[in-house]
Amino acid sequence: MKFFRQYGLSIVVALFIMNMCMMPSSSVPSISLGGLVPDFLRPLADFVKAHLDKFAHFTFFLMLSVALGHDLWVQRVDFSTKKMKLWAIVVPILYGGLIEIMQATLTTTRSGDVVDLCFDALGAICGFFLAKTFVPKWFERENFGGARCS
Repeated sequence: MKFFRQYGLSIVVALFIMNMCMMPSSSVPSISLGGLVPDFLRPLADFVKAHLDKFAHFTFFLMLSVALGHDLWVQRVDFSTKKMKLWAIVVPILYGGLIEIMQATLTTTRSGDVVDLCFDALGAICGFFLAKTFVPKWFERENFGGARCS
């Protein structure tokens, strides 16, 4: 139970990502902009809509990296440590790779994509730096009464 208390946010985000990435493509919500976009912004809106999948991958893994950074930070792991970088950057990238392999081998409506993995990695790296900047300012660390972990 202690593990789930320490990594609860990260687990929820990871499960959300797995659910979104493994659901049948016919179940993925589509976006209809209708008449909401002025004509002069239509090319930009069409570009965003065409690449929404890449934006989703970037955002999902940014969220996972921030969640892992938060969960480790409150446990007194500093952002400058190898442990933090491994868990907040490398692990999300490996998780993204696992999801791409699973999409390619376990689904019939999804396909693994190296470009998606690149956006996963970019999101994880950006998420690490976002967490490094904001998590220490916004969240308190747990008081274990001991020295910092590294």
